[in-house]
Amino acid sequence: MLLKPCRGCGRLIPQAASMCAECEARQQSRHVVYNNTRRDPRAAEFYISKEWRELRPVIMSVFEYVDIYALYVTHELITLTDSDPVHHIIELEEDWEQRLNPLNLIPLSLKTHNTITALYKKSNASMKATQAQLRSLIEYHFREAGGHEKVLRDRFLVAPPERFGENSPREFQ
Repeated sequence: MLLKPCRGCGRLIPQAASMCAECEARQQSRHVVYNNTRRDPRAAEFYISKEWRELRPVIMSVFEYVDIYALYVTHELITLTDSDPVHHIIELEEDWEQRLNPLNLIPLSLKTHNTITALYKKSNASMKATQAQLRSLIEYHFREAGGHEKVLRDRFLVAPPERFGENSPREFQ
């Protein structure tokens, strides 16, 4: 059996695994601690809500489990898994009303999500430029299929234009 070092502690583990069982457990508990101590309680509650748990896999499937940032920006084809993050382009703290807006959501690999997070933290100008870039990538990705409005409407994620409601796509500022 081929072995490699664990990403967490360096112990030798089977090549197919990414971490040993102890590091994997510690990683999961790290997220629980983060949710309970550092994340805004309203956001933590949202991420375990029925609405989010139902919408998240639909967003992954709309993008066919592909990290489009990696595809168009770094020219890598990264196939996503259900454990990869779905990123809020406009973050919850910035505009709570955008939390279920499908045009505000983009699935990313963990590597890409870390890159985007770093760009957001760099400066306000960098965050705004990155948000604009992510929105343009969504537009570009769905242009061939008739635009993101058509793709999302076909997946029942938005109402027809005359019936837009609170969480429907709206013009980004």
